Amino acid sequence: MPVSAEAVEHCADALAHRGPDARGLYIDRSVAFAHRRLSVIDLDSRANQPLRDNGTGVVITYNGEIYNYRELKKELQQLGYRFLTTSDTEVLIVGYIAWGQAFLDRLDGIFSFALFDPRNCLVLIARDRLGVKPLYYTICDTGLVFGSQPNALIRWPGVMRGPDMIGALSFLSYRAVVGSRTLYAGISKLEPGYLLEIRSGRYRSERWWDLSEGISRSKPDSDIKELLGSAVQRQLVADVPVAVLLSGGLDSSILAYEAGARSRIHPICYTGRVEPSEYDETGYAMEVAAEFGLTHRVVPIPEPSDIEAVGELVRLRGHPLGMHNETAMYTLAKAISKEHKVVLTGEGADEIFAGYSRLFRTPYDYNRSKFIAALPSSLAQIARRRLGLGAHGNQLQFFLDRYTYFPVDEIRSLAIDGQMGTEYEMELVDHFAAQFAEAEGDFFSKISRVFVSTHLPALLEMVDNTTMVAGIEARVPFTDHQLVTAAMAIPGSQRLRWRSPIASVQALWQPVASFSERLDVSKYPLRSEYRSVLPKSVLSRKKMGFPLPLGQWAVGEGAAQYRGLLFHEDSPLGNLFDPPALRRWFEVGRERPSDSFGRKFWLLANLALFFRETFS
Repeated sequence: MPVSAEAVEHCADALAHRGPDARGLYIDRSVAFAHRRLSVIDLDSRANQPLRDNGTGVVITYNGEIYNYRELKKELQQLGYRFLTTSDTEVLIVGYIAWGQAFLDRLDGIFSFALFDPRNCLVLIARDRLGVKPLYYTICDTGLVFGSQPNALIRWPGVMRGPDMIGALSFLSYRAVVGSRTLYAGISKLEPGYLLEIRSGRYRSERWWDLSEGISRSKPDSDIKELLGSAVQRQLVADVPVAVLLSGGLDSSILAYEAGARSRIHPICYTGRVEPSEYDETGYAMEVAAEFGLTHRVVPIPEPSDIEAVGELVRLRGHPLGMHNETAMYTLAKAISKEHKVVLTGEGADEIFAGYSRLFRTPYDYNRSKFIAALPSSLAQIARRRLGLGAHGNQLQFFLDRYTYFPVDEIRSLAIDGQMGTEYEMELVDHFAAQFAEAEGDFFSKISRVFVSTHLPALLEMVDNTTMVAGIEARVPFTDHQLVTAAMAIPGSQRLRWRSPIASVQALWQPVASFSERLDVSKYPLRSEYRSVLPKSVLSRKKMGFPLPLGQWAVGEGAAQYRGLLFHEDSPLGNLFDPPALRRWFEVGRERPSDSFGRKFWLLANLALFFRETFS
C-alpha cells in the first residue's frame, strides 16, 4: 500500500526542533523515511538523510554519532568499498552491506536508526547499548510507524491517541515509564541494546547486546581512568566545537579535565547559576575551569514556576517532567545552542559508580533489618524507628520501598475505582523482579543492574529530549559501554567504601541519611583515580541537591497555576483521579509540606500538564 508523503512529513514536523539544519524524505512503495538533521559530522548537504547507497539501494535514517566511524571506514576501504561522503551515516550503510547485522557489534557510539534493504525487503531498526538515543514505535493497520519521540507517532493516521494507565502509574511511582511501555496507549519503546527486524510483514525483536555478558568479560582491575579518558577523546569527534556542562561536582569536573587535556581546541564550559546563594555551585565550577585553563560561561537559571514555560517543554518533549531541574537543563541548552551543537554531560557516573549512596546502602540496611527481625518486638520497634527502617520483607520489596517516589497504595487511594488496578502494580513489580533475576551476584549487584538498565535509560531520555529541544546533541562519556561494564565488574565494597573500619562500626546505630557521604565515600574509583588532578574542594564536597524546596513551593504562590490546573473541575486528570480525594490529600500535605510531598505534587501536576498538552 503506497505511503502518503504528506502524512510522513506531518509526523516529522513534530521533531523539527531536533534537526533544524536540513530535512529529507524517502519513499519506496510501502517504506517511507523522513528525517530532520542536526549537522555535526560532514556538514555538507551530500550527507543529508535519508541517505541511500546507489549500488545496493540500501537506505538509512539515523539519529546519533558513531565515534569510531573513521576506523571502520578505513577497514571497509581496505575491503574495497568506496565512499562519497565523510559522514558516519554512510559508514553505517556500508558496514551493514559488508557485515550484515553483525556490524552492530563493531559500533562505538550513540544511535537509533532504521535501514531498508530492498534486495530482500528487510527493515532493520536498532538502538544503542545503553539507550542514549531514543526510539519509539507502534504497530497499526497500515504497518509499523517509528520515531525519536512518541508525539510524532500520534500524528500518523489511525494511531490511537490516548494515555496508557500503567505508564501513568509508572511515571508517578518512579518518575519514568519503565520497560518498553510509554505514556501513550499502543506506543512502545525499543529498549536499549535491542533491534527490531521486519521482513515480509513479520516482526521480530531481539536483544543484540547483553549487559551481563559485557560485565562477565570485564576485569575488576580495569584502568578506569584510561577507559574514561579514551571515551572522552572519542566523543570529541565532530566537525563542530564541543562544549562541556560543568556543575563543579565530581563527574562534570572530571569531564572538563579530560576534555581539556585531550582536545586540540580547549572546550568552553557552561554552568547554571541558581538562587539562593547557598545552593549556587558556580564558585566550584569557576575554580575547576581556572585550574584547567578553560573558558567558562555562567547562565542564570530561574525557578521553574512559569507553568507555560514548563508546558512548552512538556509539549516539545512529548513527556511530563519527572524532575524539577529539567527546566534548568533546558535553559542551559538554549544558551549553549547560540555557540554549539554538541555538549558533554556527566550523566551515568552515579549509576555505574554507586553515587546514590543512600540507595546503594540498601543492602546494609537490609542486613540490619534482618538482625532486628530476630529481636523481641518491643526492642525491634525501637530499633526500626531509630534507624528509619520499615517492615522487613524480601530484597526486591525492601529496595522498592526506598526507590519509589510515590507509593502505589497512596496513588490508588486517590484514583477513581478501577483506574489503577492491582494488576497494573504487579506488571511494574515484575519488571524489577526480572532485572533482579538477570543480575548475577549479591544484593548490591541487583541494585546496580536496576540503576543501569532502568534508571539510567530514563535519565538519558530526559537529557536527550531536553537538549535536542534546543537543537543540541548531548554526549555522555560515562555511558561508554566498555567503561560501564568495567565499572559494574568492580565489587560494590570498592565503589561505595567506608572511610575507615571505625566508620563502619560508628554507622551501625545511625540511619543511612545521617551517615551517608560522612562515614562513607561514594564513587570511590573516580575519586581515587583523579585525586592528583582535581581541586580538593571538588573531591571532598557532598552531592548538592536542587535548591528549590519543593514542599514549600507546592503550597506557595509559585505553584498557584499548577494547583489551579490540578484541582479545576475540568482537570486533565479528572478521568483518572477522584477530585475530592485529591483535594483532601493536598490539604493534609499542606499542614507540613515536606519535600517528599512536594515531589509528589510536582509529578501529579506534570502528568496533568502532559495530558492537557497531548490528549486534550
